[in-house]
Amino acid sequence: MRKFLLVFITLWVFIPTIYAQKVGLVLSGGGAKGLTHIGIIRALEENNIPIDYITGTSMGAIVGSLYAMGYSPDDMIELLKSEEFKRWYSGQIEEKYVYHFKKNLPTPEFFNIRFSFKDSLKNLKPQFLPTSVVNPIQMNLVFVDLFARATAACGGDFDKLFVPFRCVASDVYNKKQLIMREGDLGDAVRASMSFPFMFKPIEIDNVLAYDGGIYNNFPTDVMRDDFHPDIIIGSVVSTNPTKPKENDLMSQIENMVMQKTDYSIPDSMGILMNFNYDNVSLMDFQRIDELHDIGYNRTISLMDSIKSRIYRRVNKDNIRLRRMVYRSNFPELRFKNIIIDGANVQQQVYIKKEFHRSDKKEFTYEDLKQGYFRLLSDNMISEIIPHAVYNPEDDTYDLHLKVKAENSFAVRLGGNISTSNSNQIYLGLGYQDLNYYAKEFLFDGQLGKVYNNAQFMAKINFSTVIPTSYRFIASISTFDYFKKEKLFSKDDKPAFNQKDERFLKLQVGLPFLSSKRAEFGFGIAKIEDKYFQKNVIDFGKDKFDKSNYDLLGGSISFNGSTLDSRQYPTSGYNEALIAQIFVGKERFYPGEGTATGNKNSKEHHSWLQLSYMKEKYHTMSEHWTLGWYLKALYASKNFSENYTATMMQAGEFSPTLYSKLTYNEAFRANQFVGAGIRPIYRLNQMFHLRGEFYGFMPIYPIERNSLNKAYYGKAFFKFEYLGEISVVCQLPFGDISAYVNHYSSPKREWNVGISIGWQLFNYRFIE
Repeated sequence: MRKFLLVFITLWVFIPTIYAQKVGLVLSGGGAKGLTHIGIIRALEENNIPIDYITGTSMGAIVGSLYAMGYSPDDMIELLKSEEFKRWYSGQIEEKYVYHFKKNLPTPEFFNIRFSFKDSLKNLKPQFLPTSVVNPIQMNLVFVDLFARATAACGGDFDKLFVPFRCVASDVYNKKQLIMREGDLGDAVRASMSFPFMFKPIEIDNVLAYDGGIYNNFPTDVMRDDFHPDIIIGSVVSTNPTKPKENDLMSQIENMVMQKTDYSIPDSMGILMNFNYDNVSLMDFQRIDELHDIGYNRTISLMDSIKSRIYRRVNKDNIRLRRMVYRSNFPELRFKNIIIDGANVQQQVYIKKEFHRSDKKEFTYEDLKQGYFRLLSDNMISEIIPHAVYNPEDDTYDLHLKVKAENSFAVRLGGNISTSNSNQIYLGLGYQDLNYYAKEFLFDGQLGKVYNNAQFMAKINFSTVIPTSYRFIASISTFDYFKKEKLFSKDDKPAFNQKDERFLKLQVGLPFLSSKRAEFGFGIAKIEDKYFQKNVIDFGKDKFDKSNYDLLGGSISFNGSTLDSRQYPTSGYNEALIAQIFVGKERFYPGEGTATGNKNSKEHHSWLQLSYMKEKYHTMSEHWTLGWYLKALYASKNFSENYTATMMQAGEFSPTLYSKLTYNEAFRANQFVGAGIRPIYRLNQMFHLRGEFYGFMPIYPIERNSLNKAYYGKAFFKFEYLGEISVVCQLPFGDISAYVNHYSSPKREWNVGISIGWQLFNYRFIE
């Protein structure tokens, strides 16, 4: 009898442990508001409240998946505060991974229509706006690093994660939710968070999968049906769409896309925490501490009620130990085989060489990262979606790459619209092909009042042991400089100075350091300068003087750029060190009505030219960025036949967009140093206020004597300055800027204007 009583008491004590109370945590979507969930998890862990199952949607899926694969609240905070996480939703690439070697000069197109003659006209793809607000280039890659090892550890079964997990995505074609129970954990989370227009969707089982919040933003039903917990704790940081407003496009889109979700939990089934946020936007991730604390404090305030409903306890130290053991079993990311989908045999050879040179050699995630950004740097491939598939036999991963090659032909249209002389129309026609090597042909040009250009470029990149690039350029360009820069004046006069430049150039390039390129160039050019040598000009009678130059030149340059924008950058750097040597002849032809008469002259020239330019931007705080600019030039040029011809050939200091289209002798010299600072106040991702302030000092200023000849003045005797303040709006198709600038010479030189689009220039013979 006593033994029977002992067995009964033992069973009575231990049955609650065997059939322990199970707790499920359900996390809603809501963008950055979902950071509240981390505070809730921290409060539950600190009070020994168990979390046996977890389900989530969108941001709830991100937080839930991190916890499910063994991240602590501290780990999650560290990750979501990191620069790496900021790159997820900004699409920016770290400077050391910018592969400048394959890049061309930026072009000023508004949109780009790509097509292939294999397709019908119905398949033309105009690229006016990006397919998503957030560039997926970072997210495609980082989800491999973040989730591949957890997927390997659980064998693709989400029940075998540290905490069993589910998330929800949406199949908008079949109008139903997708419950993600197995497969690639990164794909599941990526699909669950792909909010339309913000993030690009991914394809799962031949279906585009979007944000789970479209059909189910609070998956309590998934928690009940899949895990059958005894009690549910729910965190809701979102609400159903409100009635759309006539002038609010986002509210209209939200109502069209999002279905109503039941955000309730019956009292008998669990505990619900609602958080109402009116002033937190979708991407307010910098408010992580504030949102975490709100979730933590609310949970602590309800802890007595939670403990009264959940009697089971787990030791937080034991959880920490089990979490450490679980994550220590994650297989290291070591890749061996590469399987490529979406590329032909020749393209596969080219692609594989970017990651490793031998099929038998293993490579790391760092090698994958470098090869991934190298392949995407020249726009031959529009997107690469990598997956890591674990091989338990040899403890390595197969790298599966889904590659989307760009169409071969492209038509580009763009330019710049301005209240000054800088109006430009840009048109480009391109062809590219990727096989064992990458080749590209581009014929483009600009038509405008000041700058006109037509240029042909052919480029071939070889993926050899040391990658090499061969670029051939044929170019014709003119600069017409006007006395008055007002576009709509009634008595607009002809250009008083003109520069025509025609050249052929061959450049051979090699990668240099991490994000630079070494180039060796050789070319020939014919340059014609037309100008007047007197201040009073009768455009009806007087004719231009002309100086023609037939030049042969070679160059060595080291250059690189990681700037984040084509025109008004706020991060990164641009640097160029160039050594050039030229030989050639100058021929002078005086015009009619000039004091020099009709005598022609011919002179030989040879000179060495060294130049260094660098601009760089430093983030000082959330809103403030400080940039700086430096340019130094040394040229051992002889003077041309007269002073004006000499100044037309002199090096120019033109650090602002406005200065590149104006002729100002005060900022020209054969040897000079110019520098300036660029303080920038960023209002948000789209708008910033930009200041630019520069000083310019010729080492030997070029002076004019009484015979209109040039001579060198006193060293370091002159100093000039210029400044510009602008408000800039950066849009996907171009920049809009309103500016005011001031020059020290001519005196009282102030200019005000508005510019829309891109003001960019093609290659020049003398860089």
